[in-house]
Amino acid sequence: MSSTEYQVDRRELQFVVNETLEAGKLCEFPDFAEFDEEMFTMIINEASTFSEQVLAPLNKNGDRQGCRIENGSVLTPDGFANAWKQFGEGGWLSMNLPTEYGGQGLPEVISIIGKETQMAANQGFTIGASLTSGAANLIYTFGSEEQKTIFCEKMFSGKWSGSMCLTEPQAGSAVGDAITSAAKQEDGYYLIKGIKQFITNGDHDMSDNIVHLLLARTTDAPEGTKGISLFIVPKIRMDGTPNDVNVVSIEHKMGINGSPTCLLSFGDNNDCQGFLLKAENIGMAQMFQLMNEARLLVGLQGLAGAGAAVQNAWSYAKERTQGASSVHPGEKAAIVEFPDVRRMLMQMKAVTEGLRALMYTTAWYTDMAHHGPEESREKYQDLLDIHIPVCKSFGTDQGFEVARVGIQVLGGVGFTQDFPLEQNARDQKIASIYEGTNGIQALDLVGRKFNTKKGQLLKVLAEELNWFDNHSPEGELAGWVAEWESYRALMQESIASLKKTGEREGKDGYVLYAVNMLDLMGDVLCCFYLLKQAESAQIKWKALLEGATSQAELLEENEDAKFYWNKLRTTEFYVWSVLPRALSNAKTIKNANLAPLNACL
Repeated sequence: MSSTEYQVDRRELQFVVNETLEAGKLCEFPDFAEFDEEMFTMIINEASTFSEQVLAPLNKNGDRQGCRIENGSVLTPDGFANAWKQFGEGGWLSMNLPTEYGGQGLPEVISIIGKETQMAANQGFTIGASLTSGAANLIYTFGSEEQKTIFCEKMFSGKWSGSMCLTEPQAGSAVGDAITSAAKQEDGYYLIKGIKQFITNGDHDMSDNIVHLLLARTTDAPEGTKGISLFIVPKIRMDGTPNDVNVVSIEHKMGINGSPTCLLSFGDNNDCQGFLLKAENIGMAQMFQLMNEARLLVGLQGLAGAGAAVQNAWSYAKERTQGASSVHPGEKAAIVEFPDVRRMLMQMKAVTEGLRALMYTTAWYTDMAHHGPEESREKYQDLLDIHIPVCKSFGTDQGFEVARVGIQVLGGVGFTQDFPLEQNARDQKIASIYEGTNGIQALDLVGRKFNTKKGQLLKVLAEELNWFDNHSPEGELAGWVAEWESYRALMQESIASLKKTGEREGKDGYVLYAVNMLDLMGDVLCCFYLLKQAESAQIKWKALLEGATSQAELLEENEDAKFYWNKLRTTEFYVWSVLPRALSNAKTIKNANLAPLNACL
């Protein structure tokens, strides 16, 4: 395989979902009774093939050609419109959406596979698809029967697409500062007037209509977030006439150039019709209800970019020769033989597989919170709520870091456009910024989630991390778990230290090193879920080893044995060579230095 081609690691996905998380057990729940593990395996393979054959070939051209405006409308890169049609018709847009309006009704832990492979193959194309799914789900959740009938089926199938219009030039993360207005008319609709900025897929030529979900203020609405309402604003009205929505410009960006990021103007001619979603002044509550899904998807962008980067770097390192080989005398050495290159590759692999373990488990928590036994749903919702900011922030920061290391593996060519890693890094950077910057995620974790329900989320997490108390590790795994346990204790100490700083220095002192706290938790959680995977791998590895002539022969001839062996080595590396960076974060939290707050600005 060339280092520029994208191919899905189906064996890895199969292991995480079916062998470790045992997703097949979800089929015992009524909502998933029509599925089984064999179907899940088939979906993994079909999703992988679609990403490889349809989306990946468009990735480079999407970046180079980008989007442009002609005659007031946005044109997407060549091939995108056809790919969008296949995307909708294949059901990839509606994997986890309700079956009532044509969705597939799959568990989140299965649909996340499609989303990861699609993101890894072509981030510029795929991020817009997630906005359509999110907008459609909002209408399904809060819309009237008439609204659901009009919009859901067409959006689930991709005939119509969607966007989320929140940000304004003067109102970014402070959504409560939005001034876009909505004036109610006698016929029941509202006249919308305002400007929305940074709108992903705000305009394009891939679908017949674009359904904008827009935050605005009604007449006499309260100030701040309490006065925000959510409206359905279609580009084309139901009578077939154009709505008063205009593209002012598209952004010229560092990455994701295949995705049109638009500045939109609503109501230039005082004729932009919007339709209220359920009730006035609950727009922010509606958005937060679906925030977990959106933030997990952005975290997934980091994981997907990391996965593609690992593959690119690993393949290149096997192909690129440099100097004399110490393994094969008389031949040139593939750079994968060099210790420092092997260290970088293992760093990339361990971090990526840790992120995947974290995010797929979080998706599983989503399924358990929404579809599992009633008596355990609150527990899994608590776990979901405390994991989401970690997935979003740690996932996107670490995904970008994996891409950076990958460029280093490639050396000079990694800095050129001839290889995909430079685009990978550019495409990924936005993920740490949108859907709430990573600093805001840390504030959410430390400022809100730590204190929700009088600290219940932390208690539930602590109970979940007691897993190895009832699953005694054996062999080399016992030492790894013991080492990880010391970091779990360190995490608890750091939380206590953070709270003491808050008591002493106030709110600003408490949140000053929230990012360090989130990163520390990210490493502890990723390592925990990798250790659970390692336990599964160890059982399979030992079973294979028992019937083998020798370990060396087994690793030479048996692909499953090689997979389980490498899974164990990856976890070993995370424990001893990645997890120690948590020590730095813990020390920073304990030091609680206030220089940033006391410096003169």
